[in-house]
Amino acid sequence: MIAARACVKGRPLNSFPMDKADMQEETKHPMFVTALARGLEILKCFTADRQELGTTEIARETGLAQSTVWRLCYTLTTLGYLVPGRTPDRLRIGAGVLLLGHAAITHTGLADFAQPLMKELADRFEVSVSLGERYRDGMVIVQRSEAKGILSVNLHIGSSLDIANSSLGWAYIAAIDEDAREALLATLKKGAPDSWEARSRDIAEAIRHYQRNGFVFNLGKSHRDINAIGVPVISSDGKRVMALTCGGARSHMTKERLVGVLVPEMQALAQRIAPLIPVDEPSAARRKG
Repeated sequence: MIAARACVKGRPLNSFPMDKADMQEETKHPMFVTALARGLEILKCFTADRQELGTTEIARETGLAQSTVWRLCYTLTTLGYLVPGRTPDRLRIGAGVLLLGHAAITHTGLADFAQPLMKELADRFEVSVSLGERYRDGMVIVQRSEAKGILSVNLHIGSSLDIANSSLGWAYIAAIDEDAREALLATLKKGAPDSWEARSRDIAEAIRHYQRNGFVFNLGKSHRDINAIGVPVISSDGKRVMALTCGGARSHMTKERLVGVLVPEMQALAQRIAPLIPVDEPSAARRKG
């Protein structure tokens, strides 16, 4: 039997992410295809950190029976979404998935448009810059640029950051409408009750700061050696929100430098990227303020 790799729960891009309660409800719908959903869950197991996995690992991670995993992996391999790994008992992502991922990131031209702008800013100020979009309880990086020689963290296109504990996530949470925010916070609280008290304080502080200043701070909270800021990128109709973050080593990227230099640059970058975010109506009015 063909073997596949264990799954770290990666998060694919989705413009209209559902929380877990919504997802559970959708699985009961007569139009829901369980076999397809299981196959996609297997593909989501593969990440840059877990590039080759076996069927035993996948079965353990997904909770599926070993025989089910074998059949699904055989199908995915036949279609080119999985290919053999370096040893016969392991698999890795195939070109079919890469094509889908590329289409998801570049379908609007947004990521390609943003890349040179982000690179210019990163190189000029010796920082890293990431553009992210929400999927479930994470912010998926859809574009990233990093200056050479700076303190580096293991982030790349496709990485997912905790929405409740990152400047990308805080910028997103602060900018969405109140009803959407309350629903998201309720879901996050249910998913991590033990750590919610501390995280809710950080989120509340970020929201207040955004409402006063138009950006959020993350001074060593996600990574003790990294200071960062986050700004939202809001579609012209105000219905879709992405986020930008910019950061660097605390010794180099002080709070004063972030506020005095990087904030206006990042806000200007967000304004240049925002018009490329698709809107529901071509004639949608631009968001006020």
